[in-house]
Formats: sequence, structure tokens, C-alpha cells
Amino acid sequence: MADAATAVADQVLETITTAQDATLKVLKGWTDTLASAPTLSEYYVAPKIDTFYGFAEKLWATEKEFFVKLLEKVPDAVKKTAERASAAAK
Repeated sequence: MADAATAVADQVLETITTAQDATLKVLKGWTDTLASAPTLSEYYVAPKIDTFYGFAEKLWATEKEFFVKLLEKVPDAVKKTAERASAAAK
């Protein structure tokens, strides 16, 4: 019985070692590939920060204009709804 348990333990350890070796080979392959890849800066130039601020300012102005128009319309719609409800109640 002890021999069977030892054989199973040895087989489990061998399987784990094989899996670990395979994992190390894959990771080495990935790191070698990444090390030989060109840097991102060769293909991509980050936009200037002013570009982001310019977009943010335009977006803010557009949203502000929308909400101002929306707030001008809402009281009129509420007033009309109240008038209709009042007329229907009579």
C-alpha cells in the first residue's frame, strides 16, 4: 500500500514539475517577444495636453448650452401641464 501511495505522490510531483517547466518556457517566450518588440513611441505619438483641454472646454460649453436650453423649456412644460390639469379638473 505504501508503494502505491509513493508512486501516486511521485506521479503528482512529476506532473506539477512538468506544468511548471511548461509555464516557465511560455513566460520566457513572452518576455523574449516583448523585449524584441518595437517601443510604442515608434508608432504612437501622444497628443499634446492642450488638445485634451481644448476638447474638454468645448464639451463643457456644449453641455452648458444644452442644460440652459433644457432649464428654459422645463418651466414652460410644467406650467402647461398644470394648466391642463387645472382645466380638466373644472
